[in-house]
Amino acid sequence: MTHILSSWKGKVVAATGGVAVASGLVIGGMVATSGDTGTPKTATPVSADNASTAAMPGFRLPFPCGQKWRGDSTNSLAHTKYEIDFNQGPHLSNVDEGRTVVAAAAGTVIRSTRHVNQSGYGNHVVVQHSGGYQSWYAHLKYRSVKVGQKVKSGTKIGAVGRTTKPSRKGMTAHLHYEVRKNGQYPPVAAYFSGKRFPYPAPAPGVTLTACKGGSTPPASPVAKICGSGFKQIDSHALGKVGRIYLGYNKSNKNNCVITVKGKGKKVKMSALLQVKGGKAKTDTGNFTQYAGPVRSSANNKCVKWGGYIGSTKWYSGWSHCG
Repeated sequence: MTHILSSWKGKVVAATGGVAVASGLVIGGMVATSGDTGTPKTATPVSADNASTAAMPGFRLPFPCGQKWRGDSTNSLAHTKYEIDFNQGPHLSNVDEGRTVVAAAAGTVIRSTRHVNQSGYGNHVVVQHSGGYQSWYAHLKYRSVKVGQKVKSGTKIGAVGRTTKPSRKGMTAHLHYEVRKNGQYPPVAAYFSGKRFPYPAPAPGVTLTACKGGSTPPASPVAKICGSGFKQIDSHALGKVGRIYLGYNKSNKNNCVITVKGKGKKVKMSALLQVKGGKAKTDTGNFTQYAGPVRSSANNKCVKWGGYIGSTKWYSGWSHCG
């Protein structure tokens, strides 16, 4: 959506050899990362069109369940085709300002800051998820989370706003949303509730409903299987056959991994947990419903977690380092 009537929305514009370019575009083999202040990163050969979703967490729409929001991916020259602007109220109005923004998936907050002059992102939050994926939320009115904070899917992280560079006057309230892989720009295609966002989406946008039309996400089995005091901090789908869960108990600093499927015939399953510096622990066998729980103390240490059901498997890299 064109939220600044006289200039490119939310992007730093710089002159290169007399030609104006937008930050975030590939220039001479380098990527100027929009919203970052560090050295530009070398462009990777991975195509955002063909980015694998095998390790992608189960992202949801970044708004409270049941709410309907329109996503627009094409009406700004500053956008790549995979950046999305969300609005609920009328196009080019400020009625959405202050409305709740939530984490699209479980993860750890790696950035919660306001760029005053570095970029057009203004108040923005970045959440690191499993599989190397990050979700970005920009132009927030305010931020509700801190760096290092672990969030669940649906945790409030801020509110829709219109914060940007002082020179970008005229922006109207909206949420700018991206998914990046391994921190690289440009973003990759976004998925919500297992469905790919329908690119391209010109203004006023494509309407989606948070949590698949307002249905309540299924209750986590972590506390029931891992034990009292454990809460889910992450999960990853194993295709359509089941899901792996990572739990944490604040009182004893233990992590717990379980691999869960629907009830039925016994199937070979496995759950794995490895604390950095230690050996991997697994529970493997033919089970009716779940493998695990596998528990280990992981106070201030990174963990690897994963497992399989039949031939469908997934394992994380080092993550949840806290």
